[in-house]
Formats: sequence, structure tokens, C-alpha cells
Amino acid sequence: MLSELLLASAIQIGPFWQHDGQGSAALRPLWSTTAETTDVLWPVFTAHRDWWRFCFVAHYQTNDAGWQFSLLPLWWNGTARRRGEEDAEPEPYWGLFPLWGTHPHFLALYDFDFALWPLYHSYSTPRPGEDRMMRSHSVLFPFFHWRDDGSWGFWPVYGVGHQRESDHRYFLWPIFTWADYRADRDTSGAGFSWMFWPLVAHVEREREDQWLVIPPLFSFAVVRYPEFSTPEEEIRGMLLRCPWPIFEWENSANRERISVLPLYERIRWRSMKDGEFSGSVTRFGWRLVEIYDDEIRVFPIWTSRSDGSYFRLWPFWESSVRDGVEYGRFLSLFPIRHVPAVDRNWSKFWTFYEREENPVEVNHSLFWGIIRWRTSKP
Repeated sequence: MLSELLLASAIQIGPFWQHDGQGSAALRPLWSTTAETTDVLWPVFTAHRDWWRFCFVAHYQTNDAGWQFSLLPLWWNGTARRRGEEDAEPEPYWGLFPLWGTHPHFLALYDFDFALWPLYHSYSTPRPGEDRMMRSHSVLFPFFHWRDDGSWGFWPVYGVGHQRESDHRYFLWPIFTWADYRADRDTSGAGFSWMFWPLVAHVEREREDQWLVIPPLFSFAVVRYPEFSTPEEEIRGMLLRCPWPIFEWENSANRERISVLPLYERIRWRSMKDGEFSGSVTRFGWRLVEIYDDEIRVFPIWTSRSDGSYFRLWPFWESSVRDGVEYGRFLSLFPIRHVPAVDRNWSKFWTFYEREENPVEVNHSLFWGIIRWRTSKP
């Protein structure tokens, strides 16, 4: 095994200045750039190929339909095509919240319009299982609302809602609610449900039977498939909560789970193809300790994959394997892995040693490249 001492790089000055000659450079913590991203005092400002963002409040983006700008939550404007009109010319839109505005796609809502919100707003959503839209309206949100499928409500006095193969109603919400279900292969089938909150609730459908006491604290559910011939095959799942969310036990077609929050949780996933167990995780202290089949995590101190592709002993050491090359560094203070913006702008300040190992050699860098050496493999 041979070691070779290398000269310090002329394009790196401590953690402050770095230039690799391949389009990446940084003057930390003021500025950094790569082939696609430029940061200025991250997270203050970031610019990507087709967007830029300032303080997570101002945002500008270009796309095939034009552009959009937003100054959340007060102002937005841009151009966009309506859903289903991909060949049409982009139309302008804008909004000054809460006075007046429209937006083509806001969260999961399409063609969102409002005036003196909450005085009035309306929006469209896809009809479940259908290739068309459904329009919803509200006046003095959340008190008066109606949809073009016949749903309407005067909250909290009385309301009617239609959702795919079911009809839902409430009276003095949430005290009295009930629903009727029609046959549907993708859900629990035909039946009904009702709730007298906060005392009791019941669900009785072709493939589900559930009772709830002081919902949602205590509940017991059985999932059945009557099309199977024997009682052993008919029952395909059970769920027990007493009380939720402290204790939960589940045995279903896709997983087996027991949880005692926040002390312990055990999940074993089943393959939807053959029902055999395909993976598992055991957690302690909610998610502080997680033991997967191929990885152990003790947040934020320890992470280790069984195949050696990732290892962390926080805050001292982190190593990972990408494309057959192993990268390691000391120190590694940021407790979350794979945050490129932190690596570009901040991690160099506490990374005193870096290591890069490929099948031929191992490259070392100490004190931001002031001392470098290479070790050749036999």
C-alpha cells in the first residue's frame, strides 16, 4: 500500500472559498453555485433552473404554461392553462388575499376563486373514479356550502354530502352523523354507519364491522371477506384501539402492527401478492430508535445500514456509498442526512477531514484541503 502526499489545492481557501472547475463554486456562507442551483445566504435566497425563492415567502417559477409569482400569503399572479385544456393559450391570473383572486391550482384545488374571503370562495376537484370535475362553493365559510353533485350544508346545523358510492349527513355537527354506503369493490361494500358523539359510533358494512366508544378513543373493528368459504378465510383483518393513540393493535391483509405510544411500536408488512411478511420495523420512544431489517437508527446519534451504504455517528463521523465510491467526513454536525443546501453552504465550516475511496485508491483531505494525500490500493 503506497501513500502519496499531495499539494494543497490552489482553488480552495479553508471552508470559505472553493472552486472545482466543473461549474461548482462557493464563497461561504455568502454564496454558492452548482450547474443547476445558486444560493445566497441560504436559506435566504435560492435560484434553480426555472425558479427562485426568497425567505420561503417570495417565489417565482417558469413552466410550459408561462410563469407564476407569489408573495405568500398576500399576493400571487402568473399565466396558466386550465385543466384539460393543454393546447389552449395560457391565461393570466392573480390574487390579493383576502380581497379577490383566482388560482389555477392551489394545493389540491383547481380554478380556486374567492372574494372578500371568507365571504365567498369556490373551487373544482376531480370526481373520484370519474374523468370530470366537481365544483364547490361556500358563503361565509364554513357556514354555507354547496356542490354541483347535490351536496349542501348549513354548518353546524345540517348538511348532506355525496362521496362516490356513499351519502353522508350531519345534524348539529359533530354530535349526530350518519352515512349510507352502496356496493363498491374498492372499499368495504354496502352498509351504513352512525355516530352519537362523544359517546358511541358504529359501522356495519359487507366487509367491515366496527364499534367505537367515546370515539375515537376506544374502537374494535373486524374486516371480513364473505366471498371466501371458510370462517378462517373470511376474517382478513382486526383492529383494536384502547385508548387511541396510546394503544393500537392491527392484523390486516397488508400489515401486522402493535403500538404503545410513545414507548414501543412493531410493524411487519405483508406482500399483497402472496401475504408473506416482506419487511419489519421496531421503534422505541416513538421514532427515536428505529430498527429496520436493513438499517438501525438512533436519532440523531446513530444510523447504520446492514449493507454498509450509510453510517453516521453524530456529530463525529458520516459515510455513504454512491455509485461504488465511499465518501466519509469528520465532523458531521447537521442531524439530518442528504440536505444538499446545507452541504453547499454550511457543512464545510465543521468538516475538518474528508475521505473518498474508490476501487483503486483512497483520497484524503485535512483542514479543507490544506493537507491532501492519496493512498493506493494493492
